[in-house]
Amino acid sequence: PRQSFVMVKGAALLLPAEELLVAEAPPAAPPGQAPGQQEQHLHLMMQLLRPQDAIRLAVRLESSRPRRVRYLLVVRPEEMGAEGQTVLLGVDFAHEGATRCTLGMVLPLWSDTQVFLDGDG
Repeated sequence: PRQSFVMVKGAALLLPAEELLVAEAPPAAPPGQAPGQQEQHLHLMMQLLRPQDAIRLAVRLESSRPRRVRYLLVVRPEEMGAEGQTVLLGVDFAHEGATRCTLGMVLPLWSDTQVFLDGDG
């Protein structure tokens, strides 16, 4: 794995190496989700990225379709000076146990971009 992360209620926060946390107990899986499924999803999503890219934040979203699983990722290259190359990715899994995922949205974030997320999901 390229980075460590903490998962809390469907969100995965990736941590820099010097800030590693030791969890006392693994978080409970959301209803209907097999243990380790989020880790598998993160692994599959990382395979979509270029080798120099890193997931900075991954959040599982609510989906309007009952079986579809969706994530919103904040991705940026690990290179020095790459702060201006951040992108939001929407990633879809056809169902909870899917072994592949697809990109549903790609939104580059420029220095003057303002993003407003509306709704509750």
